[in-house]
Formats: sequence, C-alpha cells, structure tokens
Amino acid sequence: MKIKTIVLSLLMGFFCLSSAVLTHAREDAMGEIASMLGTVEIQRAKQTAWMKARKHTEIFFGDTIQTADDSEAVISLVDDSIMRIRANSKVVLNTRISPVERKNSVLLFFGRLWNKVSRKAIRKRVFEVQTPTAVCGVRGTDFETAAYEDGTMLVQVVSGEVEVDNEATRETLAANQGTQVSFEQKEIRVTSDFDPDWEQDQKRSREKLLGDGEKYGGYVSDEIYRRRDQLKQLVDRAADLVAAKEQLKQQAAAAKDAGDNEAYETYLIEIEKISAEQKALNKKIAYTSRRLECHFGLFSRYGDLAKHPEISKRFKGREFILNQLDDIESIYAEFDAMAEEGMKMSMEDMDDLMDEMREKMTDFKKSKSKKGDIFNEMD
Repeated sequence: MKIKTIVLSLLMGFFCLSSAVLTHAREDAMGEIASMLGTVEIQRAKQTAWMKARKHTEIFFGDTIQTADDSEAVISLVDDSIMRIRANSKVVLNTRISPVERKNSVLLFFGRLWNKVSRKAIRKRVFEVQTPTAVCGVRGTDFETAAYEDGTMLVQVVSGEVEVDNEATRETLAANQGTQVSFEQKEIRVTSDFDPDWEQDQKRSREKLLGDGEKYGGYVSDEIYRRRDQLKQLVDRAADLVAAKEQLKQQAAAAKDAGDNEAYETYLIEIEKISAEQKALNKKIAYTSRRLECHFGLFSRYGDLAKHPEISKRFKGREFILNQLDDIESIYAEFDAMAEEGMKMSMEDMDDLMDEMREKMTDFKKSKSKKGDIFNEMD
C-alpha cells in the first residue's frame, strides 16, 4: 500500500469525525414540549433538581422527563418527529451517545411512549427506543412501546418497520404487527393485528412486581452487575488501545527520522487499524452505557415503590430491594465515572488524530502550491 493511500484513508476518517462532532454541537436543542396535560417534570442533564414543565419548554440532550398519574406530554423534535409520553412514564433523551454515532436514542425506563418518526429523521440517522428488556431500532414511522415495571415490554407498529433486539433474538415488525417480551420470555414472537390492552397490562405488571419484588429485582440487579463488568472490560480495552497507539506513533516518528519508509508505512497501517477499533469501541461503550442506564432507571423505580408509604405495605420482597439499593446506587456512581472516562479516552485520541490531519492538510496545501501534487513527496 502506498503511503498516500494511507493518508487519504486517514483524511476520510478525519472528515467523518469532524462531521459527527459538529453535528452534535449544533443539535443540543432537540425540540420543545408542544402540548401537555397534568403534571410533567424535567430534570436537566447533570442536575438533581426537577422543574415543572410548561408548554414550549425546550428539551435538550440528556434531559429526563417524567409524567404523573393522568398526565402526558407531547414533544416536537427539531427533525419534525413527535413523541407522546403517556402517564406514569419516565424517559431520558439522547444520553450516552457516542460522537461517532448519528442517532437519536430514547431510554424508556418505565411507562409508555408513542413515536411518529419523520422521514427526515429516518434518512439522516437511526432512531431507537431502549427499554430494560430490549432495544427497538426504527426503520419506519409510527409505533408505540411500553416498558412495564415487571420487565414486560410491548411494541405495536402502526406503519413502517421496527426491529426488536433483546440480544437473545432479533425480529423485525411490520405495520399492524407487535410483540410482547419479558425478562422470563426471551423469544420474540411476532403477532399480526396486535392490539394490546395497555392499561390492563400495566396494572397486571404492577401486581406481579408487588407479588415478588425479590424475583424481579433480582433480574434487574443481576443485569446491572453483568453490564458493569462488561463496561469495565471495554474501558480497559480503550486504555490499552491508547497506550498501543502512542507507542506506534513514537516508533513511526523514529522510523521517519531514520528514513526507513517501509517501517514507517507499516506503523501507519497499524495505527489506522487501531483508530478503526477505537471508533467501534467508542460505540460499544455508549451502547453498553445506555443498556446499563435503562436497568438503573428501573431499579430506582423499585426503590421508590419500596419506600412509598402505601404501596410498600403490600410490596413483597421490598426488603431485598432496599438492601440492594445502596449497592446499586454506588455502582451507578462508579458507572457514570467509568463511562465518561471510556468515552473521553477514545475521543481525546480521536481529537489528536484530527489535529494531526489538520497539520497534514496545511502541509499538503503548501506542497501542492510548490509542486502541483500534494503526494509527490510521500512516494
């Protein structure tokens, strides 16, 4: 492979990364509350206080939105998509998105969410809804998702297609189809003319949870520990890649100074391979973080119910929930720092690559003006 081919590949990567970073910088404001009913609250990213929402309240990346009994909110996004958050629901918008991803990701901890995804959004990026049970990847426009407190998830597609993936199986639902999956039922069975009784299903899930909190709490806590270990492995790999890449850069610089073009070319190829793995790893860290956050959100709900003055009286297994709660909360703090560190390590290295590419382009422009071919000196 010629060195100029390697440089062209790196430049293409640079433009992709630059575009991704600039896109996210421009899209901080996701939309606004178009209408609402009852009590709707918003918690801004990295804040602990909740604020009462009003019509036209702006929605930003990382916002958490929750609705009370007999309440709902309709959110109009800047890409013309619409989300309707039903009563007794809690969602987070676009948290843990990798800068190299082009998507909107909605985490539905519990409750119901109706989406009408615009064609503009489908053309530009992937739209997904994550629940503690599975991920809905959207290829169509109109669908509704429920994430109930016992881990049951329902998906109903009105138009278009939705891919449901619980990492055990994956199925694509078309218009008028739906499915119901849970912690216990891993198989995704596609049902035609799917027409659930949403409110009755929600009530049944609450009773199942209250009847055996230890079982359902165990499902969620086990998943939290598993995901935490998985995230640790990914972050450790990110650190290893940074170290390996730095060593290769030093070796490449030494080979270049020594005039050993063959060795220099070999090191550039290895650096390019690591850059590709870093980009993929950055997405994996973001995805694992979103899955983990979904489970944190549901277990936090269990904690709230276990502390509720009335509900707790008939919550069997509440002692297990309360005993686990402190550990889960400490793991969340650990996870938050670990996820940020993993994303930061990858992006810092990508930023270094972008700086290098800027310098190369400046050199190339100077070279082109002198010799007519920016790659002549590289042959």
